[in-house]
Amino acid sequence: MERSNYKSEIPIFEFHGGIHPKEHKLESNQTPIQNIPLPKQLIINLKGQAGNRSLPVVNVGDKVLKGQVIAESDGIFSTFQHAPSSGTVVAIEKRPIAHPSGLDDLCVVIETDGKDQWCDLKPKSNVIDLERNEILAHICESGIVGLGGASFPTHIKLKKESGIHTLIINAAECEPYITCDDRLLQEHAVEVLKGADIISQLYDDLNIIIGIEDNKPNAIDALVAARKELGMDAVKIAVVPTKYPSGGEKQLIQLLTGKEVPHGGLPADLGLVMHNVGTCFAIYEAFEFGMPLISRVVTLTGEACQKPGNYKVPFGAPVEHLMTFCDAQNPGVLVMGGPMMGFELPNPSVGIVKATNCIIMAAPKELKHDHLALPCIRCGACMDACPASLLPQQLYWHAKADEFEKAEEYDLFDCIECGACAYVCPSDIPLVQYYRYAKSTIRNQKVEKTKADKARLRHEARQERLERVKREKAEKHRKAAEARRKAAEAAGEDDAKKAAVAAALARVKAKKAQQDDEPASADNKADNSTTDNKDSDA
Repeated sequence: MERSNYKSEIPIFEFHGGIHPKEHKLESNQTPIQNIPLPKQLIINLKGQAGNRSLPVVNVGDKVLKGQVIAESDGIFSTFQHAPSSGTVVAIEKRPIAHPSGLDDLCVVIETDGKDQWCDLKPKSNVIDLERNEILAHICESGIVGLGGASFPTHIKLKKESGIHTLIINAAECEPYITCDDRLLQEHAVEVLKGADIISQLYDDLNIIIGIEDNKPNAIDALVAARKELGMDAVKIAVVPTKYPSGGEKQLIQLLTGKEVPHGGLPADLGLVMHNVGTCFAIYEAFEFGMPLISRVVTLTGEACQKPGNYKVPFGAPVEHLMTFCDAQNPGVLVMGGPMMGFELPNPSVGIVKATNCIIMAAPKELKHDHLALPCIRCGACMDACPASLLPQQLYWHAKADEFEKAEEYDLFDCIECGACAYVCPSDIPLVQYYRYAKSTIRNQKVEKTKADKARLRHEARQERLERVKREKAEKHRKAAEARRKAAEAAGEDDAKKAAVAAALARVKAKKAQQDDEPASADNKADNSTTDNKDSDA
């Protein structure tokens, strides 16, 4: 491809490794962005972004307008979802989703009415008059996420204010086949810079750097012209050499600043925040026109695609609808994303999501090869290509042997799954698949451990509660017994007193009776003496 002669306006550093795969950009970046015909049904995945599932606020049978909220953020780690077109909600159920597992997930299915009628929009073009929380709330309520592929909720990424001094706009778009950001800049560079300016309102004295590969000369020219038109002379355009994966967040930061994001850290730890070209454009539309994020530019390409190019596609549009529009004839494989970090779609009926930047309708042997994986020959090529400076060979051995703790010791989770190691592997070992397997297993184990820990804590809490109730009952019984004993003792003392009084009374009574008997006895003795005297005289 043609390379730009524009010199970078800031020093450019290097990152370790990287590769130069065939770019396949020219097939899709030569024509303007076009609209795709509206499909009969839109299948909106409620977990179509990073984080948690959005919470539906519509019911089956509801009429909805374009841009109307159909699902809200859970308030923790998700975002809003909106109707991409007007129509009727015909189902809220599990459907196949855009995921390599082919699993089902909860989707809102809208049958379009063909009117494409908007709801009432609420623009907030007076950004300078808004409080920081109002700006973040509008971004959240507009459903905006990172459109570079990760789809991380933008309002969360922008939440930290202190210590942030630089905004990096990621326009590198390093992966083969994908050209949606290139075309967006060629046609809407002014709007992209306006979106970046809105982000700058969230911070004090924010520097703005645009990182772009030198294989996008027309986009670079458009940025230079837009900067001049808007008078944003402080914005720096950093042109980096074309090398995959220069568009990775950590790699682009290293290229533009010479600094590495610390292990387990975030760009914010270096005072940086990074956003994609498409994200800036979506922020501009949300504030200038009040339009929520309901569609995006998607690259449709591949040898089986008869109409390669970039198209504005509503979220939820089934991939099979895109195939029909492009006259794709029996593609050998459907890939969502690029050939390096994308994944094969197991079902063409899935609807596109906010992270969908490309659909490759590949010919049978365009992306796949017939080579079987051979044993590792320990050549070290994977180590030389790894942009994260890892040891892919060691990670492979430990992942293959289910030695997950050792894999973590070799910084498994620093792997960005760029596929550079597998690309250069002479044995054709699908290395990234092993890393993904290890990561998912470790995450599942941690989830299970967390569940087990919670269950153990609940059990211990229950046992403690039962023991406490038992102790309380025992104490209650003890106190009751003590009360009864004291009552009995008190009753016994009363009986003793009564007995003593009764005995005393009996003694008094007996003594009195005795005293009464003594005079009678004396009288009897006197009478007997008189009688005896009379008898003796006689």
